[in-house]
Amino acid sequence: MNQESVRAFVEARGRRPEWSGIESPLRPSTIEDGYRLQAAIHDRLAAAGDPRVGWKVGCTSASGQRGFGLREPVYAGLLASGRSVSLADALSRGLTSPSLECEIAVVLRRDLDDADADIADAIGACHIACEIIDNRYGDAMAVGVPSLIADDFFQVGFVLGPENAGWRGQDLAAASGFIEIGGQRRTGSARDVLNAFDSLRWLAKALARNGLSLRAGEIVLTGTLVAPAPVALPARAVSMGIGGFPSLELG
Repeated sequence: MNQESVRAFVEARGRRPEWSGIESPLRPSTIEDGYRLQAAIHDRLAAAGDPRVGWKVGCTSASGQRGFGLREPVYAGLLASGRSVSLADALSRGLTSPSLECEIAVVLRRDLDDADADIADAIGACHIACEIIDNRYGDAMAVGVPSLIADDFFQVGFVLGPENAGWRGQDLAAASGFIEIGGQRRTGSARDVLNAFDSLRWLAKALARNGLSLRAGEIVLTGTLVAPAPVALPARAVSMGIGGFPSLELG
């Protein structure tokens, strides 16, 4: 791995929410290179005291994949510094063009590899989660999908809601959700995206292709049920919910 590329991307993170660009020779040219660079960046950040605590799965809908010229979802890291205790805390960080996503999050109770058939057994806890994504790039497609992957694909923060102790009695593959911002509501359904179990299964296989695996204790955001909702700051009233889960609210 080109250590100059790692340094350039790590330094660019340190300038968030600004994006001053990275020279073309230091940017990955393929998706595979993007994932390799992502892993090296995670290692560098962990050594500096900001470990990865889990993963997010993005572009779990066919339309989301088409928008980026993809044939499958993408994955990215969740860093310890990105976790917030509330929506208010999450939205107080520096952001350029943020949007919110409403997701089912899981915390793994054991390791999960790409050959494991019992996905549900690996889940220790299940939560509603809000992922905060931020398009600090302007023209994201000009930056390129490989570089977006290396930079953790718009991920800047996340909030876990209260645990849903009754999730095993629910049909998560049919879960519906909403995001409401300033009285404007968006809705969505797991039927229109990769559901939580299939998302975990895909992630385990995708990580294995790159020599990685899911570990006990890791958090996984399995993909938004609702199309990303842009939010103007300072936000006054935000709520989101998934049927059978406690809700997340601001204001």
